Amino acid sequence: MSIAPLLGPALARGPAELSGEGGGPLERVRRGAVDLALLAVVCAYLLTALVGLPLFQDGGWYFFKIATTGQVELPNLRYTAVLPQLPAAWAASRIADPVLLRHLFALGYVALPIASLLACWALVRRRAPVLFLFPLLWFLLNLVNFSGVSELLSCLYLTWPLVLAMLLAPARRWVWLAAAIVPPMLVALHPLAFLPAFALALLGAALAWLLPNLRRIWGVLALWSLGSGLLRLAWTLVGMNDYERGRLETDSAINYLMTNTWGQHLLLIVVLMLGLTLGVGLLLRGRAQGLILGFARVLAGLVPVVAVLVSVEILNGEGIQLKSGVTFVVGLALMGLVSALVLAPPQLGWLQLPRWDPRLRGRTSLVMIIAVSMVVLLLAKSAAWWTATRGLQNLLAESRDDCIHLSASEPFALQWPWMRIIDDWVTPMNALAFRPRLILDAERGIEPIPLLLRHDGCAVLSQTGKVELVSWYVRDVHSLDQRFGPLRR
Repeated sequence: MSIAPLLGPALARGPAELSGEGGGPLERVRRGAVDLALLAVVCAYLLTALVGLPLFQDGGWYFFKIATTGQVELPNLRYTAVLPQLPAAWAASRIADPVLLRHLFALGYVALPIASLLACWALVRRRAPVLFLFPLLWFLLNLVNFSGVSELLSCLYLTWPLVLAMLLAPARRWVWLAAAIVPPMLVALHPLAFLPAFALALLGAALAWLLPNLRRIWGVLALWSLGSGLLRLAWTLVGMNDYERGRLETDSAINYLMTNTWGQHLLLIVVLMLGLTLGVGLLLRGRAQGLILGFARVLAGLVPVVAVLVSVEILNGEGIQLKSGVTFVVGLALMGLVSALVLAPPQLGWLQLPRWDPRLRGRTSLVMIIAVSMVVLLLAKSAAWWTATRGLQNLLAESRDDCIHLSASEPFALQWPWMRIIDDWVTPMNALAFRPRLILDAERGIEPIPLLLRHDGCAVLSQTGKVELVSWYVRDVHSLDQRFGPLRR
């Protein structure tokens, strides 16, 4: 059930304009084209899992803990964050092959953006396909983040499909159920999760006001989301730990929030301008609308160019950052824009435009441009990570030492620009997770590799047999040998 008939006679005059149920052959061809474009995006996401990109920085630690202890990592009491880890944690004691376990772990996290993106398309595919441009723009910008395990980004993976469902199917019971489940999940997901919770509360209140026959249910759900947001806000203010408070310091906050290369800055600007012009263009009528949407198509032509520029930066080791919080802010802004489009008064509502209006004819091509740009960025990130992990494998395979000392300036093989993506605090763990498996002599089996350790880790290893991978995690060398071995002793 679409929202148009529920908003009154003024919007009920042309339900096909919103629902698209009777779109005809041309509309079916357009939807099929978008289906194929999304299939390419999904395949690109799966490739990132295959090469192990979710093990970038924090993800490498999450995987290593599961692989060595079978226990999930609970980051800063963010309980909902463990859900993608559960398949790998369940399999840790059942799968001896660390490579297979690594693939399972990576797939658990890649499933989040894939499921969210496909859910968004499934919700708008027949009801209002043009709305898909807005979440798709956010997914494109989101690719400047390299974290595959970010709780902040997971907030929007959860929220985007729910916002579209609330707008387009507010009378469905499964939407009510989702609106009741998601806010508590946000509470235990990230300190800033109160923002999407408040956004859901505001949207629920708007639905309660506009839909008299559903006022009670959406009023209750709006209060539920508001209460969840207030609980998360109180938790954030009272229970913020040292790590989270450190993110509020000026330098850390700027680095955590902003994009940091020219290509990323341009992508941010283009996405913001394209989202705004599409929103304004769809709300306006007459000649002004044609001009605005024409400008939007010009902006869309810049998207693949900027995507290529960002890809070149990535392959050269530039712009490699855990996450950029501004993408979270842009995601919330685009959600608000979509809500304004659907809930706008009849005199402004784009819903009354004829379905085959020439000004909307470029919708499918816009989706295709954004999807292709996403594939380009995902392939560039996968290629950069694959190159770095192969370089790390070669470093281990070529060394004749029992243990390799790791510092800011050594070993030399990690100093190349394209190795920056893997040269960080979790490198000793990823050296084991992506270890080379060379067989030089059939009788000896897999060749043993050295450990890669920081500071005086090699001396401690030779004296005690203990491996200090990071300051808070020390393991016996025999336990690592059983999971990732053989290791040199």
